[in-house]
Amino acid sequence: MITGIDHIVIVVHSLEAAISTYRALGFTVVEGGRHPYGSYNALIGFADGSYIEVLGFYEESPAHAWWHLLHERGGGLVDFCMATDDIRADLAAFRAQGVSMGDLVDGARSRPDGYQVKWINNKVGSEFQGVVPFIIEDVTPRAERLPRETAHANGVRGIGGLSLVTAELERQAGIMAAVTGAEAQPFRDDALGARGIRLRVGAHALEYLTPVDAGSPLQRHLDENKPVPWGVSFVTTGAAARFDADQTEGARIALVRD
Repeated sequence: MITGIDHIVIVVHSLEAAISTYRALGFTVVEGGRHPYGSYNALIGFADGSYIEVLGFYEESPAHAWWHLLHERGGGLVDFCMATDDIRADLAAFRAQGVSMGDLVDGARSRPDGYQVKWINNKVGSEFQGVVPFIIEDVTPRAERLPRETAHANGVRGIGGLSLVTAELERQAGIMAAVTGAEAQPFRDDALGARGIRLRVGAHALEYLTPVDAGSPLQRHLDENKPVPWGVSFVTTGAAARFDADQTEGARIALVRD
């Protein structure tokens, strides 16, 4: 069963610049290491067990699932991964709902200390990319994949929720409700000119949004064919704050008081 958000993915042109950006925002950022398929990352870990993966490329990698999202759609907050305690059953459950889910494949990363982190995961295709999560199961201990440093100067303790934009609200939210068993709660967001459906999975909220106003920024987001995740909120013991995508390498971020 899906148990919560494992991590979110922010893809950037310059990993070094992104590390500086997030450190300036009060996050503790650590080097993650290199994947054997052209990408490398930095990680921001949280006390709730979730994390941010900030990913760049150390060499051209056009076959990489996120290369296209960076070079043709602008990068930024492009995807999210959810944790599962039975990856094969959840893969089958998503496919039963008609989701284009790739087969499970081996993943690996060489940490700066030389340790080889290993896992299995999949990718999500077609119109489901960025709206339905990919899923992951660790081969090496999960603690070895996550950053050990989880204290941040800005007081962030974990992910509060993830907002996702779709033109097919009931369909996409219905898929997640069916797979997770979470209760679907309708709501409206007048500030964004949108209606939505909220699901709580473990400690995290998923908010699916669709514009109802032609002037909604969500409509522009869809029209420009941007990656569909809209923004992410983090729970903090520090000061509440909001950061636009141009301040964060492409992720709308809200810090919400615990």
